[in-house]
Amino acid sequence: MTRTGKYVAMILLALCGAGWLSCTQERSPCLTPKIASLNIECLHRQLDTSTVFVDTALPEAIFAPLTNTANNAGTIYPQQSNFTISLSPDSTVCQWLFTTDSLRQPFDTLTFFYERKLQFISNACGLTYFYTLDSLHTTHFNIDSAQIINTSVTNNVNTKHLQIFIHPAF
Repeated sequence: MTRTGKYVAMILLALCGAGWLSCTQERSPCLTPKIASLNIECLHRQLDTSTVFVDTALPEAIFAPLTNTANNAGTIYPQQSNFTISLSPDSTVCQWLFTTDSLRQPFDTLTFFYERKLQFISNACGLTYFYTLDSLHTTHFNIDSAQIINTSVTNNVNTKHLQIFIHPAF
């Protein structure tokens, strides 16, 4: 084989290799939230009425899991009234600890009862669990009451699921 033939063979081999590499498919990134989040809004009764509730920016609210949740650890939220937590994909019951202020004790517990369903999101994102809330049990140290306003917990970050009404004495 001549010198020119070797160069032509190497160029053809390089072009074939580049063509083969360009045909490998890259996965598109997952642009959808993959974790189903339970969104909570805290409300406080105004002192001059017994029926009007307002958003309450809690000084340093704490939400901490009491049962295994794969997606959250305990979190302190300074000056917020809206919170996001996760339910456990390993169970149909999940408990969270809650207080309105890191200096305020005792803590309340929120016990969520729910059904879970494995949901396909997309090829890029794969599977995740979505939940349907059945009921909620709370203690009443800082919490006056709680109301489930949307039972379907999905990856839609704009949906409110739960309202917590804080004791008027707070």
